[in-house]
Amino acid sequence: MESNMSTNIVAVYGTLREGLDNHGLIAECKRIGLGWLTGYRMHNLGDYPGSVYTHDDRFRIRVEWYKISDDVLASLDQLEGYDPKTPDNSLYIRKSVFSPYGRGWVYVYNQTLDKAPYMEAGDWKRHAQTIAKLQNTVKHQDAQLA
Repeated sequence: MESNMSTNIVAVYGTLREGLDNHGLIAECKRIGLGWLTGYRMHNLGDYPGSVYTHDDRFRIRVEWYKISDDVLASLDQLEGYDPKTPDNSLYIRKSVFSPYGRGWVYVYNQTLDKAPYMEAGDWKRHAQTIAKLQNTVKHQDAQLA
């Protein structure tokens, strides 16, 4: 059955990464690599990041590469608010990228960044783990004070 489905390669850099909130959507898919995607800049949008293409190789984002089916790709389009029929109105757009594994996709933020802070490290998973540690420390301190 799987051989009849086309395979897509996708780079994920935010909540879809292993161990984070939306990873369940791709948990059954094959992770084929971990690396950096150059020419992209990550911004903190609160509960998730948005990355934009910069044409500047000094910027990079940490990505996990997955092989996914067309059905999973459609689910990711829905999660990312991407409608190929109305890309201008989409929250993210799916952009073709070159990967070490062949041509793939990455979702780039398609709205104004307003004052969303630039994340120099470009690694959302590391950021999320740091926030979780800080929250646990605060909870522990609050418990001690109670």
